[in-house]
Amino acid sequence: MQNFKDTRLAIKAILATLLIMMLTFVMPTAAFASETPDNTNGNIISHSETWVTPYKHAEVTVYDLGDGFTSTETITEEYESGLLRAFGTKTKSSTVEIKNGSAVAATITVKGSFSYDGSKATVTSASHSRSVKSGYTEDSWSTNQRDSSTSYGDAMVNAMLTVKNNSSGKTYVGNGMVTCGKNG
Repeated sequence: MQNFKDTRLAIKAILATLLIMMLTFVMPTAAFASETPDNTNGNIISHSETWVTPYKHAEVTVYDLGDGFTSTETITEEYESGLLRAFGTKTKSSTVEIKNGSAVAATITVKGSFSYDGSKATVTSASHSRSVKSGYTEDSWSTNQRDSSTSYGDAMVNAMLTVKNNSSGKTYVGNGMVTCGKNG
């Protein structure tokens, strides 16, 4: 009788483990809300991630900038080679839309191509662009890029835009950034 109970417990443990593993890989796109502040974009309203293909990942985060303004950041990451390897190449892009309600006030686009080899990551190409809609003024625009080093863990391409609402005089900041670690 004791062997039967032990066997049942072992089967239950195995089935529970298999169920947890299966749910880990089959769960639908995650979405959640948070009050965690981001250093430049504001409080997170929502976040979702999904694999579009086995080599392409997409992530969308919406931030509350206050006064009815939001920032929606869409990051796509595409591995050209090296997925699950210690070396390879990938391309990442970030598009940030600063919105007043549903109307877009400004857009930032950042794109970076990277190579990585397990010890460092390098920016192989980078581009930055922005557009500011009527009713808003560009207050500041800055771009930056760097390769990984002992001081900086990740290679990075970044752009920051500050726009001013012409009617209220208030400013809003959008930040687009893509990064790559030494292992991708």
